[in-house]
Amino acid sequence: MRALLLAAILVPGLAMAQAGRFLLAVGDVVVVRGATEIRAQTGTEVQSGDTIRVGATSNAQVRMTDESIVGLRSGSEFRIDEYQFAGKTDGTERSIFSLIKGGMRTITGLIGRTHDRARYAVRTPTSTIGIRGTHYTIVQCSNDCAPGVQNGTYGGVTDGRIGVENQTGERQFGANEFFHVADANTVPQSLIAPPPFLFDRLEGQQRSSGQKGNETSANMAQSGLNAESRPSEVPAAPAPQAFVVTEQKTTTGTPTVVATVPTIGALGSWATPGNNTQEGGGALVLLSALTLDAEGFPTAFKIPEGCTGPGQNCTGAPSGTLGTPSQKGSVTIPDSTDKIFWGAWASGTITDGGTTFNLSDSNQAHLMYGDLTPSDVIASKTGTVVYTSNSLGTTPTNNLGELALSTSVPPLKMDFTNRIVSTDRAAVSFASQSWTFSPGSGPITVVAGQGAFFRGTATGTCSGSGCSGAATGTAAGIFFGPRGDHAGVEFTGSANNATASFSTVRVYCTSGC
Repeated sequence: MRALLLAAILVPGLAMAQAGRFLLAVGDVVVVRGATEIRAQTGTEVQSGDTIRVGATSNAQVRMTDESIVGLRSGSEFRIDEYQFAGKTDGTERSIFSLIKGGMRTITGLIGRTHDRARYAVRTPTSTIGIRGTHYTIVQCSNDCAPGVQNGTYGGVTDGRIGVENQTGERQFGANEFFHVADANTVPQSLIAPPPFLFDRLEGQQRSSGQKGNETSANMAQSGLNAESRPSEVPAAPAPQAFVVTEQKTTTGTPTVVATVPTIGALGSWATPGNNTQEGGGALVLLSALTLDAEGFPTAFKIPEGCTGPGQNCTGAPSGTLGTPSQKGSVTIPDSTDKIFWGAWASGTITDGGTTFNLSDSNQAHLMYGDLTPSDVIASKTGTVVYTSNSLGTTPTNNLGELALSTSVPPLKMDFTNRIVSTDRAAVSFASQSWTFSPGSGPITVVAGQGAFFRGTATGTCSGSGCSGAATGTAAGIFFGPRGDHAGVEFTGSANNATASFSTVRVYCTSGC
C-alpha cells in the first residue's frame, strides 16, 4: 500500500529529514547537497549535511524546525553539519553548524536553550561558539570584510550569553559585549564597540552594486581589538538593528512566504494494484497542496516530495485527480470557524512512486483534512485526555468493495505528559470479512511551529474471503482546531498475507463531536 502523506518537516529516524526552510532567498543563494546544487527560493527545504552559499549582493533567512532563525549575509558559506529535532528537547536533539565564511545572525530556538555545547554549537575557522543566550551575530573575515580589517571571527551578543572556545580555552561574552578571535591559537579578545560591518539588517533587500563600506584602519583601531587598551570611559555601543523575520514580497507587495508554515493536516490511504496491504498516513501541508471544489472537498492533490506526519512513503510524491466522492461530509469545530472535511473516492487516478493506477469500488481512497492545532497548544497539554468518536467520518470499505456492517471504534487515550496515544480493542465487520485488533499504542509527535500528530499500531486477526490469519492495524491522526480538542484519525487494516485490507477516516474529540 502507498499511503497519502501530505507533509512538511522532521520525523525522527527518517534519513535526510528536513531541518528547516528558507523564509527568503534574495539573489544568488544555492544549497549544495552532495553532488547536487539547488537554487534556493522561498520555501526551499534544507537538510542535515547541506551547505548554503550566498553570493554577492544576496542574502537569506532560514527557519529551522526548532523555531530558530538564521540570517546569512552576502558572501557567506554556511554548513549544517548535524541537525536532529523530534519536536521536543529529549536528549536526541542536535544543532551543529559551521560558518565557513561571511556572516550570520541568529535567534536560537529550543535546541539552543538547552545550554549544552554537545547539542548546539557554531564552528568557525578560529573557534567554536556555544550558546547560553538567544540572539547573537558573528562574522568571519578572510580578506573580505573591509580594507585594513584584521582577519578572524568577530561577534556580538544582543541577548543572553555565549561561550567562545578554541585551543586557548573558553571565554564568555554577555549582552552588548563584542569580541574578536584572530585564529584558533589566540585568546578571544573583547572589543569596546562593534566594528561597523558587524550588524546587517538582512531584510531581503538586495545590496546596491559597488557600494563601499566605511570601515578603515583608523576606526577599527578606535573600536579596540584589545580590551586592555580601553579608555576609562567606554563609549556606548550602538545597538544592532532589530532582527526582522522577513517575508519576501512580489512587486505588488504581496507576501510570497506563504509556504513557510503548513496550515492544514491531511490524512489518506489507498492500495496499489496487486497489493492490498493498507497503511494509514498523513501529514502537515499547505492548503495549496489540495484542489477543492466549491463545497471544499478535494478534487485533486499534489504532494511535494519529502514530508512530515504519521506515516511513510513521503518519497513517492503522490498526486492525483479525484472523481465524484462515494462518501463525503464535514463539520465545523464549535466556537471557531475551523472545519474538518472527509470523503471516500471510488473513481479517479493516482500516481504514487512513479506508478499510476485507477481507483475503483475495490480500491477506494479515504481522505480527510482540517485546520492544524498550533504546536504550542499541544506541547502545553499535560495529563491523560480521552478522545472519542461518533458517526462523523467515512464508513469503512474493504478490498471487495463492501461497506462495513458494524464498526467498534475504541476511544483514544492521549497521555500528553509522556506523549503516548493508546487504544483498546477494535473490530470491523463486513459481509464477507471480520476483523479484530488488540489494544495498541504509539507516540505523539509535536513539530515546533507547525502542528502535532500521532501514530499507533496493533496486532489482530482477519477471517473470511481472502482474509484468514494474522493482521495488522494502524491508527494515524492529526490534531485539528485552535484548542486541539479535535483530531482526524485514519484506521487501516491489512491481512499479513497481503490479500485483504480496509480503510476509514473518523473525527475524534474530547466531548460532543
